[in-house]
Amino acid sequence: MYRRPVSLYEFGQRVARNIWRVPVIGDALALEYDRSFARGPRGTFRGVYSTFAEAEAAIPKGTRVGYDHVELAGMYRDRMKKACESDYAVLFWLRRILDEEPNAHVFDFGGHVGVSYHGWQGYLDYAPGLRWTVYDMPAITKVGEELARERNASHLSFTNSVDGARDCDVFLSAGALQYCDESLVELLAKAGARPKHIILNKLPLYDGESFVTVQSTGRAFHAYRIFNRADFVRSIEALGYHAVDDWQNRETSCLVPFARGKEIEAYSGYYFTRDE
Repeated sequence: MYRRPVSLYEFGQRVARNIWRVPVIGDALALEYDRSFARGPRGTFRGVYSTFAEAEAAIPKGTRVGYDHVELAGMYRDRMKKACESDYAVLFWLRRILDEEPNAHVFDFGGHVGVSYHGWQGYLDYAPGLRWTVYDMPAITKVGEELARERNASHLSFTNSVDGARDCDVFLSAGALQYCDESLVELLAKAGARPKHIILNKLPLYDGESFVTVQSTGRAFHAYRIFNRADFVRSIEALGYHAVDDWQNRETSCLVPFARGKEIEAYSGYYFTRDE
């Protein structure tokens, strides 16, 4: 069987990913990485933990933790100008839903300051009866409300309680569930919600065991869950849903250094509908 020769670049990447396993060298590299990570470089990860509590205890002391900070409200503003590559699968299904149900209630879990609502206006028809509720942290939603007033976003409202999802038709979450200690099943149960549609995007799913790591966004540190794909999908199917579609987002990835097999080259998205 013919095998394509490994390029020098690919060989270098393999060496870089595995050299930490070499005794002494690996220890030195791990120590240096810990020092670098404490400075909060954007989009980096460290550690493998069983629970959120363990991960949060490992966050560098004296640093900003979580999203409930007004300093983080300015993130993702580029996504409010136009759709990104990772948005298009969601837009495809959401447009079909809103065409059929123009007065739908969309519950946007972890929707920040209304990033998706504002960024997708040029791609979706927002009917007068549409309701779009964003759930996020108080410091973030306060800025979101101010922005909504400035932009006359009449369909848009904000909440800090998942109870707002109780009567939603669409439960939407794009890259937020991994920051939550509660599972999607637990969140829906808490809200008493059984939406007809569940659209999830930018999820760190892989075939290994679930675990929690620590992520640096460059502005704060966060406990961050990595999900086992099969378990995640089964948990939603057990509620009476079936997967209509799934896709990959290669613009988002995760590498936990010094942890063998803890790599996700592409994040995932799913569209589920409730079985009638």
